Amino acid sequence: MPIDACPPLLNVLVTSKQKKLKNKGTFTKKLKLIMDCNPLSQFSQQLLAFFTQSVDEAEKESALAPVRLRKCGDIIRSHDEDLAANGDLSLAATARYWQSFAKRQGLQLRLDTVVLMPGEEQREELIRQSKEWRFPLCRITMLHKDRYGLHFQRSPVIAHVLKTVLGHGADYGRSQKTEHSPTMCLRWQTGAGATDGSQELRHYRQQELYKIVFRLVDYSPWRLVEAEDRKEDTLCVNVEAQKCCQVQPKDHVCLVSGPVVEPVKKTATALMVDDYLELRSTHMRLMALHRSGYRPPGMCNLNTLMKRLGAAAVTVDLFEVRHASAACVVRNGVGSSKGASYILYNSARLETLLRTFAAQVNAGVYEPLPPLGEIDLSVLADDMDWQLIYGYLLTFPELLESLMDQVQQGQCGVHLLVHFIGNLASAFSRYYRHKKVLVQKRDQLMPTLYARIYLIMAVRQVLNVALSLLGIEPVDYV
Repeated sequence: MPIDACPPLLNVLVTSKQKKLKNKGTFTKKLKLIMDCNPLSQFSQQLLAFFTQSVDEAEKESALAPVRLRKCGDIIRSHDEDLAANGDLSLAATARYWQSFAKRQGLQLRLDTVVLMPGEEQREELIRQSKEWRFPLCRITMLHKDRYGLHFQRSPVIAHVLKTVLGHGADYGRSQKTEHSPTMCLRWQTGAGATDGSQELRHYRQQELYKIVFRLVDYSPWRLVEAEDRKEDTLCVNVEAQKCCQVQPKDHVCLVSGPVVEPVKKTATALMVDDYLELRSTHMRLMALHRSGYRPPGMCNLNTLMKRLGAAAVTVDLFEVRHASAACVVRNGVGSSKGASYILYNSARLETLLRTFAAQVNAGVYEPLPPLGEIDLSVLADDMDWQLIYGYLLTFPELLESLMDQVQQGQCGVHLLVHFIGNLASAFSRYYRHKKVLVQKRDQLMPTLYARIYLIMAVRQVLNVALSLLGIEPVDYV
């Protein structure tokens, strides 16, 4: 496991002042480890410490538990669009929202004001203090009367993201498990129909939901155990077509796999898995021929590639909506513009771009790629580079963790992962069109070229991890 791999977030519950003081040193070490591997949570914690103070200063350190952006409601909001205008984060300016949140944390606001930062002086003080943080701020803007926009200094974030993604590889976003990790027993409803191509689509969707959740657990703080190894607090999760009981015990959860229906009448489809795979493979072939895009070399024939694309299309069709909702089959080949064809077309673009760069290095057009530590990553600070780095690569581990947040309520955010992949493919497509990465003057722009090659390698890594969690194979050629 990489040294920076993230441990599960701690839920520190302290019942007495004496116990808090006794465990203070241990808590500090664990909190530091958590914050080191989750910089956005670290930043949230630093903001909270800047604006608040403990009611009892003697208990302040142990009162502060890790704070994640998505747990803060609208008081801290992370952005992924229009970052230059809106800021990378925005804060609620109305103090009463912060007061309510701080009270739940055992804290209170330092300033008794109606507005969080009533003047320029307070905003400048936050910028000055942030210079000591891992991700310092460069400016704060007033978006409108009730929100502030916070803009990071981009270079430290860029360096952290690329080094972490490329250093961790396939383990990027994977939580570290310990003997104290929560345990889960995951099961698939028996008697759910055939497990080959003759099975009904609703049964196939249930089977694939089980497989996806199994892979997501591997990246989450949860630790899978067999039924015979269950502990007293082990959560039992059953993937089923419908809830097995209306009132579920605390240690039992039903993950419901919804029906698969026809697009117009919304009645249950009669398509078998093999039939639908063949139908979607035909759609992928027609799209490929229309686009004249997919041209596999001798290592892979067209039929094999189209089957892979068809299988990917089926997965996207079944899971682009919430797993408990009805999924519609695609009859006419017209699906989402960010469907499987679009996603895998951009997956192939990534591979083709990197393969072309390697070929040009071998041909002497470019010098070999220098080590990452020798690259001037500040050249990636323009808005389009930043969109990929901050909006998608940095937030990917946070997304993975959020997918399992509500599993104890019978919900898993598989559809959020599908949407993330589609949005990442769209962001890279815009980047590819505008940057023309390999069309560079050799001497003048080599530092920029090298930095962008590393960025593209990082995008490929995150996209491939996300696809693998859905059971989708990336495409090598376009």
